[in-house]
Amino acid sequence: MGHASRSMEYPISRPTRRERKRDLTRARLYEAALDEFRRVGFDRSSVSRIARKAGVSRASFYFHFPTKEHVLIELQWSLERRTAERIAGCESLRAALQQLVEGVIEAEGSVEDAELYRDMLKTYVRTPDGLPLEDLASPVLDELRRHFVAGAANRELRAGLEPEQATHLCLTGVFGFLIGTAEPSATRRADLQALVSLYLEDGET
Repeated sequence: MGHASRSMEYPISRPTRRERKRDLTRARLYEAALDEFRRVGFDRSSVSRIARKAGVSRASFYFHFPTKEHVLIELQWSLERRTAERIAGCESLRAALQQLVEGVIEAEGSVEDAELYRDMLKTYVRTPDGLPLEDLASPVLDELRRHFVAGAANRELRAGLEPEQATHLCLTGVFGFLIGTAEPSATRRADLQALVSLYLEDGET
């Protein structure tokens, strides 16, 4: 009876010891890589030093991350999930665009390194192996698309703009602005609000 109870508590689908070890190794490599990027900059970072700090081989790094850029893609994805959650709860395109602005500013603060944040955005916009933005999993892109479509139906979206095109132009415009400026967040917040307002019918956020 006791054995049957344990079987009910621990289904066969739970991660194996090898899978848990692999996940822990990946997490160590991820954190070691971000520490390296913050310390010396992305371009001067070394896979050998990252692997050594994580206590694994270079081959182990490449098993988990095909390139250094893939670490930044994973960072971007994790930050996007938080911003997407902010946007998901909005009831209008106007509110969604406001939350996009607040979300990207919050994301930069959480990275705690403005240069690393810009490197991340550059990598994400460029993407490894020439993958276009729309071919990558993008929680923010998906949520914005939904609000742009609804905004077109509600006549919030500026007349003459097609929702799909507006979604991509808006997001790449925001990323491009953040890549190209190093001004304080308060100043950029006003500029970003002006940028996203271009997609609203009345031009105000």
